[in-house]
Amino acid sequence: MKRLATIFAIIMAGLTANAEVATESFTRVMNPVYAKKYSESPIQIDAVFYRHGLPKFYRIPPFMKEGYYIFQCTRVDGKESELNTLNGEAYGEVFLIEESRKAEIESLTKGTKLTVTGKTKLYANPLAFGQEEVYFIVETVAPTNK
Repeated sequence: MKRLATIFAIIMAGLTANAEVATESFTRVMNPVYAKKYSESPIQIDAVFYRHGLPKFYRIPPFMKEGYYIFQCTRVDGKESELNTLNGEAYGEVFLIEESRKAEIESLTKGTKLTVTGKTKLYANPLAFGQEEVYFIVETVAPTNK
C-alpha cells in the first residue's frame, strides 16, 4: 500500500509540474485587490517593456534590496501610470527578475512586447499608511510578436 501511495504521488507531481500556466490580464494581476490570488502559483501575462530601474524617488521595499534586477512594464495598450505628483514622471509597474538573469532584460528597449510568467508579491507600504503595492517576480520572460 505504501508503494502504491508513492507511485501515485510521483504521478501527481509530474502532472502538476507539466500543468499549463493560466493566462490573465496585466491589469487584473497588477491590481492590489486581485494580486494576492497570483502570489502562490505562476500566472502568465502579456506586457510591454517600459524602462530599466525604478521611478525617481521610489522607496525600495526591504524584500527587494538584494538579489533582483528591477525593470518596469506597462499594459499592452502602452498606457503607463498617471503622472507621479512628486516628480512629474510617468512610470510603469515594477517587475523583478533574479540578478543572475538580468541579461535577459538588459537588451530590451521601450515598447518591446513580452510574455511574462511569474508570481505577484504584495508589500504594505508603511509610508503610504499600509496601502498595498504589487510587484511581479518574473520566472520566465520572452519577447513576442503579438
